[in-house]
Amino acid sequence: MERFKVEATISGSKVIYERYFDVIPELVFKAWASPEELSQWWGPDGFSLTTVSMEFRDGGLWDFVMHGPDGTDYKNRVKFLEILEPSRIVYQHMGDGEENEDVEFATTVTFEREGPGTRLTMEQEFGTEDELRRVNDKYGAIEGGKQHIENLSRHLKSRMAAG
Repeated sequence: MERFKVEATISGSKVIYERYFDVIPELVFKAWASPEELSQWWGPDGFSLTTVSMEFRDGGLWDFVMHGPDGTDYKNRVKFLEILEPSRIVYQHMGDGEENEDVEFATTVTFEREGPGTRLTMEQEFGTEDELRRVNDKYGAIEGGKQHIENLSRHLKSRMAAG
């Protein structure tokens, strides 16, 4: 595995992303926990984010809109199932939270200290291989996941450079 590159592995109905970050787990975790920081990096290339509301706690909800590069808005809703600072976030993506529950999946993100930095592992479980295929074909989910984590990397680098 190349240390500073996102690796994506498919295992049945699950996609597992891994990447090393040259910062401590607490800083990587904070980038996931703060609406202000999330707005700086969340999503694939070209997307921006507006948080409508966010309760970052076990059982809390996060309602947000991803704005696509073509101007399309994508409503999203997440339920946080488990938050263990600074090592783990588990959440259920519940589509748009309205009538169009198009994409539902569970995600576990772990932040593991590795030397001076952090090994991030993000596992997304889609329920069935067919569902993973459908979401990937329709939305480019796997490539989008890689870009998502690379955008986090760029955010952390700029944050560290700013001091």
